[in-house]
Amino acid sequence: MGITPAHFKKCTLTWCAPDYSTSYPAGYTAEGVAVIAVVEESQRANGYCYSASATMTYISREDGTREVISESPNLSTHKHCMLEPCENIHANLLGRAVLEAFEGIPEEYRRNLVTIAADRRQLKTLFRQHESLKTFLEYRAIERVLDPYDNHSLGEVHVRLAGTDAGEQLASYQQLVAETARQMLEAEQQEAPEDQLQDYEVFTDCSFRSTHNKKYTRGGRMGIAGVSEDGFYFHNHYDGVNIMTGELSAMLNAFFVFYNGTRRLVINTDSLGALTFVLRLAHHRRSFERWVSESVQDARVIEVMSRMTEAIRARRVIVKHVPGHTGHGLQESSDSVSKMHRHFPGQVVEKRHIPEFNQRCESIITALSGCTKAVRLPAPEWLYIRPSHVHMGNKLWR
Repeated sequence: MGITPAHFKKCTLTWCAPDYSTSYPAGYTAEGVAVIAVVEESQRANGYCYSASATMTYISREDGTREVISESPNLSTHKHCMLEPCENIHANLLGRAVLEAFEGIPEEYRRNLVTIAADRRQLKTLFRQHESLKTFLEYRAIERVLDPYDNHSLGEVHVRLAGTDAGEQLASYQQLVAETARQMLEAEQQEAPEDQLQDYEVFTDCSFRSTHNKKYTRGGRMGIAGVSEDGFYFHNHYDGVNIMTGELSAMLNAFFVFYNGTRRLVINTDSLGALTFVLRLAHHRRSFERWVSESVQDARVIEVMSRMTEAIRARRVIVKHVPGHTGHGLQESSDSVSKMHRHFPGQVVEKRHIPEFNQRCESIITALSGCTKAVRLPAPEWLYIRPSHVHMGNKLWR
């Protein structure tokens, strides 16, 4: 007699899932395990990284209780130039915070492995650089600590804090470090007195090639680039109409990427047309109002241009003309990077090609400018100038 659906209806489930709530890594005793949780927040702007971190140490026991033994969040802040890799800097800062918190753990909890909960990438870098840490530490991702929906594995349930008072305390630490990092960035962006400003040189350029290929909706391929005096650079590409819109877009991107309140930004360009157009918008109110009233530009572009023209009037931004192709290292670097975007196969550099493209840019910049290292800073794709009728009165534009 075969099996029919009626037989399955009579079956009852007799197997019960095991209780994983008391599962700990091998070697831990009933007294519990010490866990060091490190939360970090970072803000990046103008080639600098501003980071803040807080540490909480607690004892995790098998009955589900979490006892916090650290009295304060042990808040620390750090600022570094992005010419130094953030991965290495943040991993070293994490190591210092962990070792400092380790000293406050009672001796009876050091006999077993102490667990660190922090950013997984930083933890991997830290343990890869310092193999000796594996003798007394293990690590888990910080996401495992506060996520109430995470299906914790056998070796991770002991770091869970969701639904406990310790979890609420760690969540407040996260808000604290986020606010601290934001305040650090705002303090850096505050405008310093004019006599304390330091000149910061940036060279911009644009490369444009008109084409009748229907693939390019606006009539040509255009690449823009900018290189600063210390090796930072940006690049981007657009469907271009004429080279002047590209030169203006490069200057506007340079302001957006490099300007802050502690430096006098000097933007160098080889385009007299773009230079005079920016100065006209800065010093001729009606031209700026007419340019805005045409409703051609993106609202975000108008806001950035308004800030730039205001900074030009306050002499916090200086736009200068530099002759093109005269052998200046930074100017030749920006010209070469913009040409690479124009000649790169396809108008859009695919994501899988970006690392290779950036390596080529960095090789060119270090070879031509004399900088020991080059680092790319992100430039928004929406920040570009559309053609406008205002420029028709500018003879140098035509």
